[in-house]
Amino acid sequence: MSNEPIAEPAPFHRRRILEPGTEIGRFRVEALLGTGGMGEVYQVWDPTLERSVALKSLRTGPDREATAPERFRREALALAQLNHPNVCQVHDWMENASGTYIAMELIEGRTLDQVAPELDVAGKLQVISGVAQALEAAHRKGIIHRDLKPGNIMVAQGHGRKLQVKVLDFGLARLADSTRAPISGEYPRTTLSNVPTPATLKALEEAGRAKEGAPCEEPSGNRTWDKLTQAGTFMGSPSYASPEQIQGQAAGSSSDIFSLGILAWELLAGEHPFPGEGRARMVAIVQGNHRDLKVRGLPSGVSELLLSMLEAHPFKRPTAGQVARRLAHLLRPRSALRWVAASILGALALAAGLNWFSSRGIIADLVREHPARLAILPFANTTGDPRLDSMVQRILPELIEGSLRGLPRLAPIDGSYLGRARTALHLPAQGPLGPSDEASLVAALGAQVILRGTLARGDGGTLVLTYELRDASGKVRRSGTAAEKGGSPAVSLPIARKVVSDLMKAVDPLSSMSRLVLPVMPEEAIEAYARATELMDKGAFKEAAPAFQAAAMKAPGLTPAILGYAQCLSRLADAPPEPVFHWARWSARAQGDRVHEMKALHHLAIRYGDRGLWEAAELSGQQALDLAQAMGEAGFEAGIRATRGVNFQRQHKPAEAEAEYQKALALYQQVGDRLNATRSLNNLAVMEKEHGHLKEAEARYQSALQTVRAYGDRWGESFITNNLGDLALAQEGGLDRAEAFFRKAQSLREAIGDQNGLVYTIMGLASVAQARGELDRAEMLERQCLEQARRTQLKPMEATALYNLGEISRDAGRYEAARGFYRQSMALHQELKDTLMETHCVAAEAECMAREGRRGMARALLDRSRALSTEETPYILRAQAWLARSEGRADDAKLLFAKALDGARIHAPEIVRELKAALR
Repeated sequence: MSNEPIAEPAPFHRRRILEPGTEIGRFRVEALLGTGGMGEVYQVWDPTLERSVALKSLRTGPDREATAPERFRREALALAQLNHPNVCQVHDWMENASGTYIAMELIEGRTLDQVAPELDVAGKLQVISGVAQALEAAHRKGIIHRDLKPGNIMVAQGHGRKLQVKVLDFGLARLADSTRAPISGEYPRTTLSNVPTPATLKALEEAGRAKEGAPCEEPSGNRTWDKLTQAGTFMGSPSYASPEQIQGQAAGSSSDIFSLGILAWELLAGEHPFPGEGRARMVAIVQGNHRDLKVRGLPSGVSELLLSMLEAHPFKRPTAGQVARRLAHLLRPRSALRWVAASILGALALAAGLNWFSSRGIIADLVREHPARLAILPFANTTGDPRLDSMVQRILPELIEGSLRGLPRLAPIDGSYLGRARTALHLPAQGPLGPSDEASLVAALGAQVILRGTLARGDGGTLVLTYELRDASGKVRRSGTAAEKGGSPAVSLPIARKVVSDLMKAVDPLSSMSRLVLPVMPEEAIEAYARATELMDKGAFKEAAPAFQAAAMKAPGLTPAILGYAQCLSRLADAPPEPVFHWARWSARAQGDRVHEMKALHHLAIRYGDRGLWEAAELSGQQALDLAQAMGEAGFEAGIRATRGVNFQRQHKPAEAEAEYQKALALYQQVGDRLNATRSLNNLAVMEKEHGHLKEAEARYQSALQTVRAYGDRWGESFITNNLGDLALAQEGGLDRAEAFFRKAQSLREAIGDQNGLVYTIMGLASVAQARGELDRAEMLERQCLEQARRTQLKPMEATALYNLGEISRDAGRYEAARGFYRQSMALHQELKDTLMETHCVAAEAECMAREGRRGMARALLDRSRALSTEETPYILRAQAWLARSEGRADDAKLLFAKALDGARIHAPEIVRELKAALR
């Protein structure tokens, strides 16, 4: 161990101010212009270009990692590409022993807060319009300001009456705070600066108490804001922050719009739109409680525009481009307005021709009522280079799908749904499909158009993708080629751009190319992502995880890589995946990528449900559902509703579960997804069985089974067959049929490698054995089930298996062993917050006590069970009956046994035999 002391960095307030004449790289300091929250700004001389520029010294914090300079360089490069007349130009970036510096355009003029009193309404609207145009240019390049305020806007007199507006410090709030990598080492930890921390949550909890009317004094010095800013969880100025920034969420383009709305309101009305100071204002912003706008002389439409910019929900706010265009219209001279009015007749004359043109397009006949459902199939690789397999099978289809998703005439099917459908239909997991397999997949998912293609080598070291868009009947609607020089997966981006551009024009001649949303990624990130997807497709999750992590670190905006990393961690169980799913969520939100934000939330809902964390699962599921509905994605909404239904059912909330299953089924039928519709039919059959409607349940099961068999869906066949076993178990004399169904399900699940599903099948076989009185065999099977549940980390099933082992031991008269199993089960169910199963454990232990003659303890435990739940299930009634019998209350016992038996026929068939024996 080294004893060498580590120098402590100087605190910010003691940072050395650079003297005139100091050399910083090629720059020579001329004067200190000012200081701000992120550092000092100097006027410096650039001898190379012989001009004065501004040099900002960035405060980066004492715990900066070794990787920070490279991240600063990449951020500065992105900012330097932002060239717009309303944006302060970034010229250069430097990192040396004295610090990190950004060289920027030297702007003359005054800040907006200094010049505002001299501006009339028209001048103020000019300023707001200029800022909106600057934001539009930045957002188009994926750059978010995060700290928009009057001090970051310079205003000078231009030619004539026109004002010159410049927005400063684009992205520098993030640049100055991005000093930690999102993931460090092998153990994933959420270290994104915008993910809520305990300090943030505490501040918001206090705000919540204020909202509820609890007495709470306003802290002096705005200490609540200090908690938010000092904890490193908040970027920007509190007075101009959006609700999502205040709540610790990532700032996206819509956050800048909210800040501009506050700035514009303040500029026009002379007061902040939200009342109060400090915490009170924070609560008002989060709750959306703004003042009324009272300004005379505002052009018509300005008030509505400001209110829309201050919408609490980010997706309800206009874009920067929409704000800029609206203001341009309001600022247009009256003569221009008269010219517009005079041209209306001409526009009407063109309307018929325009309507004719807009009704054109290669799939116009397929989209009269709904967007055409598009399946983008993995492309064929005929280059002879296996390194390009992942590019043609995953990356290119994924890039094309993401860009075409915004086209109103197309509804691309999610790539992960296609992958699961191929597995379910027992089709080849990779590569192109033959005609019959393709037809089966298309019919199962209800696709109306299919995009397929082949990658080959061309002349001069180029890669050529030949592609065609076919309809479900096989008719070619569009074909083309896209070529790009190179031989690595990095060419996927330019090839995807060419394909998307061609298809957009062909499908919707009037579509705007601004919808083309392909990310900018370094070549190393694409190659790492390609390697990761290839490994994951092969099931090599351990090797895929670090490759996904490497891709995400090289391209922090590549949300699919982060999501892939989280999915690998879910399979490996080496480290908790939840923080990485959150990372994916915030990354997607920062990029404005609502699809991947929704996917991350849906994965979280599934993961939390598997762990029995019901409140977290419900919150994530509802947030995912809100996004799906906002985007009009019916297929995604159906999947999320199905997940919510499963989670409700696990919580013993049948009404809520059934409602979600019904909605999911209707949505799947609406989009023509027959394969996933069978899942909802199955789930509704489960609910029918729980209601005691056995015939109706069997009819639903058989209908679903017929569909999955027609498509060769062995996974679907396995779980429906398993559920038919459960149904037979509940029918009089159905034990042999039940065992036959379970055996069939077991063989299907073993054949397809469904380790999770085997847990349920083995438990079903154990129930059959217990119902027959074959307790030794039942115990052996239940122990296998317990081991399998632990191996697959299905904690709710582990808890149920322990309870069932207690039941078998109790039935065999081994009461002490039974109590041990019940207590282990109860501990897990308490952790899972499953109160009903906790009640069953307590009641079962009470029964053991009663049958041992320990009536006082039995009564105390039953009293405790009643405090937990007042439900009268067969298990609880059975325990009450044994206590009554032990106390000599024979008639009460008989009634309780009869009532338990009546309910057990449907809900607990494995204990019917012993209840009948108790009644004799």
